[in-house]
Amino acid sequence: MIQKKSYTGIDLFRVIAALLIVAIHTSPLLSFSTTGDFILTRIIARIAVPFFFMTSGFFMISRYATDAGRLKVFEKRTAALYAAATLIYIPVNIYSGYFSMEHILPNLIKDIVFDGTMYHLWYLPASMLGAAIAWCLVRTQNYKKAFVITGALYIAGLFGDSYYGVTAKLPFLDSAYASIFQITDYTRNGLFFAPIFFVLGGWAADSRCKISMGKAVCGFSASMLLMLGEAMILHRFDLQRHDSMYIFLVPCMFFLFHLLLQFRGRRFVQARTASMIIYIMHPMMIIAVRLFAKLLHMQDLFIENSLVHYSAVCILSVVFAGAAAFLWGKHKTRRPARHPSHTDRAWIELNLGHLEHNVRTLQHAMPAACTLMAVVKTEAYGHGAFEIAVHLEKIGVKVFAVATIDEGIRLRKYGVQGEILILGYTDIHRAGELKKFDLMQTLVDYEYAVSLNR
Repeated sequence: MIQKKSYTGIDLFRVIAALLIVAIHTSPLLSFSTTGDFILTRIIARIAVPFFFMTSGFFMISRYATDAGRLKVFEKRTAALYAAATLIYIPVNIYSGYFSMEHILPNLIKDIVFDGTMYHLWYLPASMLGAAIAWCLVRTQNYKKAFVITGALYIAGLFGDSYYGVTAKLPFLDSAYASIFQITDYTRNGLFFAPIFFVLGGWAADSRCKISMGKAVCGFSASMLLMLGEAMILHRFDLQRHDSMYIFLVPCMFFLFHLLLQFRGRRFVQARTASMIIYIMHPMMIIAVRLFAKLLHMQDLFIENSLVHYSAVCILSVVFAGAAAFLWGKHKTRRPARHPSHTDRAWIELNLGHLEHNVRTLQHAMPAACTLMAVVKTEAYGHGAFEIAVHLEKIGVKVFAVATIDEGIRLRKYGVQGEILILGYTDIHRAGELKKFDLMQTLVDYEYAVSLNR
């Protein structure tokens, strides 16, 4: 049984990010300072949604870059959540007159696919599309190429968002973006905005180069200050059509995520459920607070005072989410236990830290000109080829050996990019697969080598 890592920083920041999203939709400082509220809600709070994208990429793409099963599960769960949230907000949409608009069918399709069936639900279709794009790019290319491609999409999105004022001054660009806005109201969606953060999340999980706490703090602080300056300049010259996308948001998220990865320890599973409930349900809490204030004739306190309004919505959202997460946890524990199988009496327990120590010890004892080859045949001698090979490559092992061509192909599909030597015999009719998957074949004699080379 491989030891599970607990990402305490990520778990706890989920709730903080959810409350920042509530701030975006309630403007807590507006009663006191329009500039202060702009800084909080249109700059600082813009880290919230990319954080959720990166978190999904970290746990979904990362080690499972070639495992379509993980992507399918993510897409199904997100689609189910989106459908449920859409149903919840149908009464609100009916009350607001949404279904009375002209050309309801094309607008409904556009909202379902890109913009969300409620103003905050765009995140869910964006997650589905962004995850699919990022996963496909990482699988068919590599992280660097995927980052370049998604970075190009992000730059294209910038000119429909915070830098739209530049676009509007160039007729050919303005015309192109006008066509885009016929399909989607914003470029902060699953095509332009989300993919780069999914890729960065997966890259953070697979990266062999870990950033220290000091570098992460300095990088995040510098990036945030630069983003503040960037946003204030764009705001000053009235260039923004929307304010979700900034150039310095990308490095800001990179360093923030690596900073959060420094905090390990206790797992806060309920924080994961609670943060999503806060995100989905907080508009309902806004409605509830406004209704409560109107019934008690306390609009001056609970509505006109933006900070009190925000606090009330947060408290109500957290209480509701906490209760719902608790009940969901109780429901899961009441599920019937699975029937014992023949494997329940025994398991393998591995410590990847000890494995890394052994690798370092061997490398230190070897001559400088030698390279360590990890033999991971027959499921790494029963320890799990996937877990062992992926972790070894993360810590710098670049050469592997397997028994058969099928084992080598499986390593490639796991995402292993180092050299792979096949120790056993491979039928000459499969020579094309050796080339396709970039595998090295052990030669048994000269005639065999000639046959493979034909």
